[in-house]
This record gives sequence, C-alpha cells and structure tokens, in this order.
Amino acid sequence: MDIMKLLEKLPPGYAEDVASYSDEAVRGELVQCEANIHQVETEKAADEKLAGAKAIVKDLSAPYREAISAQRVKIKYLLALLMERGKLPEGEGLREDRD
Repeated sequence: MDIMKLLEKLPPGYAEDVASYSDEAVRGELVQCEANIHQVETEKAADEKLAGAKAIVKDLSAPYREAISAQRVKIKYLLALLMERGKLPEGEGLREDRD
C-alpha cells in the first residue's frame, strides 16, 4: 500500500510520534498493536448483542442467498449445455471460482 494512503488513515500526530522511536520501541509498538487487535476481537466475539444481530441478518437474508444460488446453478447448467452443444464462443467456458 502507498505510504501516503497509510498516513491519511493514521490518527493525527501518530506518524510524527513514532518517527523518533528506536527500532526496539517500534517493535514494542507493533506488539502492542497486535495485543490491541486481539483484545478487540475477543470483545467482539463475546458481544452477545452483535451475535444476535448477525443471527437475525443471516436468517433474514437466507431466502435471498438461496434465490441467488438457485439462479447461479441454472446459469452453470445452461452454460454447460451450450458448451456440450459447441455453441459457446471461444473462452466462454464455466468458471469454478464463484459460489
């Protein structure tokens, strides 16, 4: 990633503060950042309200996912049928990277 883009995303003054750190202090900051991420991820995993909301979204979106999946299966079958008949243009084969 471009350093200028990273600088834009940092908290104000952070780059200036760590520029004067020794290599050991930079490594310590890396470890602290990783520990902070672990803490936030642990809290997120333990958040019952968030887990409940995710379950609701999953349940509500299931019919949409199923409908899309059904259409993708139809598309794959139709493409396979055209391929079997030799009616697909060159390079228009089935892609296995979706779904």
